[in-house]
Amino acid sequence: MFRSIPVYILSVLVFFSLHLSAQIEPKAEAVAINFLELGNHKCDSAVVHLKNKDIKGANKLYQAAIKDYKKVVKEDPKSQAAFFRLAIAQAKTEDHKNAIKNFDMAVSLDTAVGAAYRERGISQLALGKSKEALADYNKAIDINFEDAEAIYQRGLIYETGKDPQPAIEDYSRVIEIKPNYENAFMKRGIIYYNVKRDYVLAVNDFNRVLEINPENNEGYLWRGKTKFKGEDFEGADKDLSRFIDMEAGHMEALITRGASRININNNSGAIEDFDEVIKLDPKNIIAYMNRGVAKGGMKKFKDALLDLDMAIKMKFDYSPAYINRAAVKFASGDKKGACKDLEKADGLNNEKAYKLIQQYCKDGK
Repeated sequence: MFRSIPVYILSVLVFFSLHLSAQIEPKAEAVAINFLELGNHKCDSAVVHLKNKDIKGANKLYQAAIKDYKKVVKEDPKSQAAFFRLAIAQAKTEDHKNAIKNFDMAVSLDTAVGAAYRERGISQLALGKSKEALADYNKAIDINFEDAEAIYQRGLIYETGKDPQPAIEDYSRVIEIKPNYENAFMKRGIIYYNVKRDYVLAVNDFNRVLEINPENNEGYLWRGKTKFKGEDFEGADKDLSRFIDMEAGHMEALITRGASRININNNSGAIEDFDEVIKLDPKNIIAYMNRGVAKGGMKKFKDALLDLDMAIKMKFDYSPAYINRAAVKFASGDKKGACKDLEKADGLNNEKAYKLIQQYCKDGK
């Protein structure tokens, strides 16, 4: 015969069943959180490897983190943080297609997280989808108008357009938000140099780059080039020397330093620079031409003419070479030969040549 179970025993059974159910869900959740933290730790370690220029080691850690994040999304398909971190790690390994898919998931789970739009935009841009990237950056900025990284990334897109002003405005806004944002100063300075031709503003920006990070070697290159354009030849020589000490064999830096040295009458130093360029590139016309000018400055006229002849032989319609050869011929006393060269340059539509003909080659002069 069935006997009823005492009430106190039922209460114990209920207690145990509740206790068991309370242990099942948190256990799975704890596993997910644990893997999320493991992945985060591996990504942080990967950053350290990147700083030490150990790309292989960093990629290994990112791949390990990806495995951990995948375990999290499997355990918890509604974890916005897991999808976001998974996408970040995939982007770091340049798997941008899969990164975008996971950023999509992160956005679908929480539409108010600006960082997900921003980082998805970076992956979109890496795949050449600038229109989609711009839309993502704008969304991120709408959510957080002080998202300096999103504004900076948008500036990179604007920089490629016909009008650089929006890029300048974005970089300037970034600097307002983060006064020590090194890359924003660098990018704005390059626009001032390349597009605006405002060498004063450019030098100011490169000065800030080097104040923020005195080890930024590119900063010395750009500031040196800008000082050359602004006719601060001694300053250009100093900055470019600093750059070349760290990056030997950089042809643009050598050519610009060589030209600076001609302008401060360090012709022997200039010749050394152009010798190095010609070793690296035996057909570099500018190096031959400028080495000829430097040799002319040292009154080595025969050697100077050999270099200038070589430049003209390589490019017969290069008018600056004719003008510089004319200068050497004038210095060596060959006025007739010099005027012939100026006429040749004038025939190549060089405005400077016409003025020099009027000044030096007319009858009675």
